[in-house]
Amino acid sequence: MAWFAITLCFWFYPGGPAWGKYNWLTKRAASKPKNTIPGPRGFPIVGSMNLMVNLAHRKLSTAANCFGARRLMAFSLGDTRVIITCNPDVAKEILNSSVFADRPVKESAYSLMFNRAIGFAPYGVYWRTLRRIAATHLFCPKQISSTEAQRLDIASQMVSIIACRRGEFTIRSMLKKASLNNMMCSVFGTKYQLGSSNTETEELGQLVEEGYDLLGNLNWSDHLPWLACLDIQDIRLRCSELVPRVNKFVNKIIQEHKLKTGTRTPDFVDVLLSLNGPDRLSDNDMIAVLWEMIFRGTDTVAVLIEWILARMVLHPEIQSRVQAELDQVVGKSWALLESDIQSMVYLPAVTLGLATVTFWVGTLLHEFKWEASDDNPVDLSEVLKLSCEMANPLKVKVQPRRR
Repeated sequence: MAWFAITLCFWFYPGGPAWGKYNWLTKRAASKPKNTIPGPRGFPIVGSMNLMVNLAHRKLSTAANCFGARRLMAFSLGDTRVIITCNPDVAKEILNSSVFADRPVKESAYSLMFNRAIGFAPYGVYWRTLRRIAATHLFCPKQISSTEAQRLDIASQMVSIIACRRGEFTIRSMLKKASLNNMMCSVFGTKYQLGSSNTETEELGQLVEEGYDLLGNLNWSDHLPWLACLDIQDIRLRCSELVPRVNKFVNKIIQEHKLKTGTRTPDFVDVLLSLNGPDRLSDNDMIAVLWEMIFRGTDTVAVLIEWILARMVLHPEIQSRVQAELDQVVGKSWALLESDIQSMVYLPAVTLGLATVTFWVGTLLHEFKWEASDDNPVDLSEVLKLSCEMANPLKVKVQPRRR
């Protein structure tokens, strides 16, 4: 009876059982109401786990509106305290906080070595070192500019592949392969043709897909510690099978780079191997960092471009406006170059100004007119995994614009 009464007391607190437990155990239960973050109580013990099923972002938005949570909303996932916000100023403050860097690491993220990479490494000297290395050698304007040729080459390959298509076709697989090839070139220095099959890119693609599926799952063991020993969703088992494959794949590339001689354009592996002193990373740390770079950079670009093209198909007037700007700045006689984008306003606004996304979308819209499938109209239904993808791959048909 005492356990039941305590459980109800924890659950009664705004935000649910995890927040109630935290506030009671830290003697904050008597705090003033104005300091309490609003949010759903959910259910005793499990809290609001039901909100994280299927389209969690929509369920959380609905809950925030119901509780009038305009800046912050609190809820519980089992024993885990969670806060969310849709306010840009609050989000910026959270993302820039060291507390956010020290957020709890999911079991799958820890098992997949992300606790030693930028995304989940604990705040401290090591985390700051990784941030500095990435900002200096991978995401700086100079490095982004130096990889313009590879983005142009991959864009040209996509145009050639699409030009050979007849009738209706899906675009997702090509976009994912193009994004993966772009990241492999930047990180590993390897180049492959989109139109040809390659065992290395296929294997890495499978590793990334499996990793996305594992990280995208709601792991009950992360939030209900008494379930941890059971591994009822087989997440720990699948991680233990995936990690050796990742280690073998990435370590092979590191060892190949160590044996290379002669002058060549350095990639991110070369950069990591050249670091000295306190910045030098062990091979295991390099594997974790390189795996995260490939992992995070592959899906994001492809998913975003597919959404943008879907919108272009649904709103031909917007597509025509982008294409009119392309014709005015570039002209139909010339292919788009990244330097042309600096003279544009509408295209960067449509694509959020992201370098690779803007250039590839601009190229695809400059070369082709995009139309909806006759038998498979555009379906904007979502499926929330690690990214928010279209539930059904976009199927289109195209008409060449430049002869």
